[in-house]
Amino acid sequence: MYLLPIIGIAGIVLTTALGQTNFLILSLYLVIPLLLVSILFRSLSTREESTSASLDEGTFRLLLVAYLLCYSLSAILLTVYDLRPLAYFLIITTMTITVLIQIMKFSPTRERIALVLLQIMGLVANLNLGVTLKYFRFIGRTDVMIHNQYVNSVVQTGHVTEVFFDYQAFPLWHILNAIIYMIGDGTFPTDKVMAITGCIIFLCLPLLAYLVAIRLFKDQKTAMIAALLAFFFPNITYWSISGISSAVAVVLIAFILYLAVDGRQKYCLLLIALATLAVIVYHSVSIIFALFILGSLYVVQKVLMKKDERLRRINFRYLALTVGATLAYWYFFGPILLQELYNNIVLQAPSGIVTKSVVLTPLSEIFNYLQYSPAVLFILTGALVILLSSRFNVRAKLFAVVAFMFIWITFPGPLYLFNKLLYNFSIDRFAEYTPFLLAIVSSAGIAALLTRSNKYVKACIILLFAVWVMLSITNDWVASDNPLVKRPFYTYYLTQDEIAGFDRIAVGTTAMIQADFITTRYLDSTPYDPQFNILEVAGDKTDFYKSSPDDIILIRNAELEKRPLKLSTNNIGEFKRYPRIDTYDYYYKDSEIWANLGRYDQVYDSARVSGYI
Repeated sequence: MYLLPIIGIAGIVLTTALGQTNFLILSLYLVIPLLLVSILFRSLSTREESTSASLDEGTFRLLLVAYLLCYSLSAILLTVYDLRPLAYFLIITTMTITVLIQIMKFSPTRERIALVLLQIMGLVANLNLGVTLKYFRFIGRTDVMIHNQYVNSVVQTGHVTEVFFDYQAFPLWHILNAIIYMIGDGTFPTDKVMAITGCIIFLCLPLLAYLVAIRLFKDQKTAMIAALLAFFFPNITYWSISGISSAVAVVLIAFILYLAVDGRQKYCLLLIALATLAVIVYHSVSIIFALFILGSLYVVQKVLMKKDERLRRINFRYLALTVGATLAYWYFFGPILLQELYNNIVLQAPSGIVTKSVVLTPLSEIFNYLQYSPAVLFILTGALVILLSSRFNVRAKLFAVVAFMFIWITFPGPLYLFNKLLYNFSIDRFAEYTPFLLAIVSSAGIAALLTRSNKYVKACIILLFAVWVMLSITNDWVASDNPLVKRPFYTYYLTQDEIAGFDRIAVGTTAMIQADFITTRYLDSTPYDPQFNILEVAGDKTDFYKSSPDDIILIRNAELEKRPLKLSTNNIGEFKRYPRIDTYDYYYKDSEIWANLGRYDQVYDSARVSGYI
């Protein structure tokens, strides 16, 4: 316990000694919880758990009415405003707090538990569909466009074609959405079908968190807190709205963890096998991260637990069979993945710092990282409460140990500075798969803080929880339409006018189109098959490099007014086809490079898109 503040202080000393002020600023989101957790836990250990009297049924109904009124107001705001306003996020936070109060201040009867879980699912649907159905074309982190192309391909051809590239062996998600689209007779476009299907699937995540937590902790209130956290935990909020196959894998892995904990079910072994096979065939690499999580549970329980106390379904035979099934499936149906895995191992990583924003704009980065601070604090508190208390069983302690292990790779930290790990091995993707486990452990920390503290500390914890929720739903990764603080990033949706401009230019030219990163990703997902390349800026910012005089430079004017455009900085002095990702930089509207557009003839102009030749 006392080692945690030492780790925090060591981080401050090291970054200061190296003169890395930017990294020192950025590390504060992690250092502060490390310094506070021992003090917080120390105060908990001196107090007994209090059982405050439950409020009456009338108050419960009043809170329920307040929730429904807030829900109606949020729907109105989504309809009235072009962008989700700050008031919308405040209302969502208010609704979350009303749910937390219902959990903590009322005895958990069966009816109340059902109502609480339904309210949590309502929050999931609100935040999910409030983005994906509100904006014309939600693109997320651009993968949504590619997956939408795959679904459209299945709808149009009835087959899995070479358009799928390395997803030819993993088409189930796209086939499912194509079937739903055709059953609905095209009522919704394919991207909206993916969004709605993904939302329905993600509604299962809070239920799974509740089921896992109730079996680990044997406490209804802690289990309901776990259900609440399972959606508002950092990164889960985004993946719930992404509507891509890896998001489905997140839910399947959570289902495997539930089956592992609840080994009493008659068909448990068969269900685990089916869920594991589903992860293997649904998404290309999710099974690798699942194996890391399940393998960690296996190793820790092998070392620390007696044989009769272990999760019997997570054993060496299961892990070996899963590895064998994965390699066999890749070998016979997706050999390109084996080649990509080999390439990632042997190829050199990009040079310099790929995540340049941590150096260039540390203040905006640290604000958007603040959502992680309460998460780390609650996880560490939960882990300490579980490990150092006799009231928790050994399986709960197993989850606490593994959660503590995964903190350091789930949240951005020193490991993210190693490009080999970040770029070649994508360790940042652990943040997709581990939060379910972390949310369960952190629920024990929040429950302990709210039951062992005096009324003033409880008020502070509820306020901190509210701040956490607000930051989780307004940071620039989750709410790039209208974040509290912008960072170098792009808006995660395209308007109808933008797409019309892209399509008009793509249809009207046979020359190469040079544009920002988002536009090239869109063009890559279209049937036009135009030649395109990310727009290359000369190193001295005096001009653009083109492959020929006929190349069209496409600029998203409206996006540039509110956000920078992601282009490639070319220091080799001539046009380069497909420049490396480590050359990508963000260019704001006040950059001197835009003055050079006056040298070119404007061949297309709309309210949002311009073309130059």
